[in-house]
Order: sequence, then C-alpha cells, then structure tokens
Amino acid sequence: MTESRQNKGPWIHRFLIGLFSIITGLLCFWLLGFVVNDIVSWPGPSYETLEKRRLDQTVVAQQIALAHQIADIERKIANQNNRQKLLRDSTASSQTTMNQLLEFQKLSLQKDVKPSPDQQQALADSQKRFLANQKQYQVLNQEIVKFNQELKDLRNQQRKVTEKIHAERKPIQAEFEALESRHEITVAVLQLSVLVPLLLIAVVLFLKFRGGTYAPLVYAFCVAVLIKVAMVMHEHFPSRYFKYVLILATLAIVVRILVHLLRMIAFPRTDWLLKRYLEAYEVFLCPVCSYPIRRGPLRYAFWTRRSIKKMRPRPTGEADREEIYTCPSCSTQLHEKCSQCGEVRHSLLPSCHACGDTKSVELIATP
Repeated sequence: MTESRQNKGPWIHRFLIGLFSIITGLLCFWLLGFVVNDIVSWPGPSYETLEKRRLDQTVVAQQIALAHQIADIERKIANQNNRQKLLRDSTASSQTTMNQLLEFQKLSLQKDVKPSPDQQQALADSQKRFLANQKQYQVLNQEIVKFNQELKDLRNQQRKVTEKIHAERKPIQAEFEALESRHEITVAVLQLSVLVPLLLIAVVLFLKFRGGTYAPLVYAFCVAVLIKVAMVMHEHFPSRYFKYVLILATLAIVVRILVHLLRMIAFPRTDWLLKRYLEAYEVFLCPVCSYPIRRGPLRYAFWTRRSIKKMRPRPTGEADREEIYTCPSCSTQLHEKCSQCGEVRHSLLPSCHACGDTKSVELIATP
C-alpha cells in the first residue's frame, strides 16, 4: 500500500489545532488591516490648497473686507439705537418734569401767586433740555438712515461678490471631486496590489497543501486574505458593480465545488473510496450498491443503516463460518480468501484482519 494513514491525534490536540488556526486567521486579518489602513492614511487632495491656487484671491479679499465693513456698520447702527434709547428716556424724563412745573405754575396763577425765579429757571431748563434731546434724536435718526443705506449698499456688493465666488468655485469643486476620486482609485490600487499577490499565494498554498499536514494553517491564511480582499473591494467599488463581482465570484466557487463533487463520483480518489467502503462494511451493506450483505448470523435478517445499530446478531453454528461472498445485486466480490494465510478477508479493504497482508491501492480502487 502506497499511502499511509494520517494520525488524527487526541481530541484536545485537535481542539488546540482548531483554536490556534482561528487565532492565526485573526492575526493575519488584523495584520492585513494595519497594512490597508496605513495605505488609506496616505494624504489626498486638499480643497483649501486647491481653492487658494485656483480662486481669485482679490475677490476673496474683497468678500472678507465687505464682511468686516458690514459688521462695523451693524455695530454703529446698534450703538446709535442704544443712544436713541437713552435720549428717549431722558426726553421722557424732561417732559415729565416740564409738565409738572407747568402744572405747578398754573395752580400758582390760579391762586394769584407769581412763580419764583427759581421755578421759572427750572421750567426754562427743562424746555431747553427737551428741545436739545429732540434735536439730537433727529440727528441720530438721520445717521441711522445713512448707516442703513450704507449697509444696504454693502450687502448688495457682498451678494454680487458671493455670486461671483460661487460661480468660480463650481469648476474648483468639480476638479476637487475628480482628484479625490483619482486618489481613492490610487489607494484601492495600492491596497489591491498588496492583497492580490497574497490572494494568489493563498490560492497556490490551498491547491498545494489543502490536504497536507499544514492544511489548518493554510485555511486560516486563505480565509483572512479572502475576507480582507472582499472588504476592500466593497469599500472602493460602487455597490452596483460590487454586487455583480460578488455574485460572479460566489457562482464560480459554487460551480467549482459542484464540479469537484461530480468528479469525485465519476473519478473517485482512493482515500475517498476507502472511507466509503469502510463505512459500508461497518453497517453490513455493499459498498458499491448498498445491498445488504447477508452472510453469517445476518443471512436471513433485514436491516437499514439505522436499524443495524439496534440489532444484536447471535452465533448460529455452521452458518457463522467465514466464507467467500459476492454481492447478488451488483456482482462485486466483497469477501475473498487471503493469498497469504487463506483466511476470508474483506475484498475492498487494504489489510487482512488475520495476517495483516496488504493489497495495492489501485487494486482496491478498481474492484
């Protein structure tokens, strides 16, 4: 026999292999994530730099100056309004005082009492203060009207400048979007230039070592690379295109698996056949057509793959002798005499249970 049986090891050993394979896959995924993130951190185009280079800075300076002038005019209007409020309060107070003095003089005249010089002077001062406040209030009104007109003119200028800047920013915005899109494509190309070779290496390793000793390590690396490639493609490819890429890739994988399964049936591998033969012999069914092997204690019994586990065949004497047996359904010889010891052995298994003599794998695979 040219192939050696692979030792699976104890369950704790198999568990540790699976655990560390998962940890290896996670570490590979994180490492690839660090590489991809470092590529993403590569600086892209700056809108401020592009605007500073392409936009007319004279117009920008004019916009800033107009904004300062408008803010200054608004401050002046606010100050004048505050001064008007104070004058309004002072005028109201003077008017109240003057009305009180007039009322007092009126009562004095009714009593034939002439007002004193101090009272007359106080009334005159109140009238003078009232008239001065009224005059100053009108001056403030004129200044506010003037400031409002200036503010209106400045805002008109600001609107025209803003429209001009907005018109100049449209091509700048379009150029920035084109540069940003080009940067994203460059980043995607750099990321894929790192991941695609790793993916090809993963495919080569999978095809070469998928059934070997280091298969779990290969699987962990392949899964980590494949997931990271899918994430990068999903991030940079438009969703309308990515769904086709994803569906086509999934379809290719499913078709490949289906073809592999069909080829296993049409052109079975030796290890796969041996495993199938062994499982069939264990439940006393023909490995080729699954017809019951009725020999020994099971000569007159009926069973299935499930019910055979519940049966407990007992020896019946002469009928229990080991004998050559051929499947009556497919004519496949299932038990034969060993060429070394002469005992009856399983025809489709590699070793004789009596002497340990082995048959070549090719003879077993083609019964």
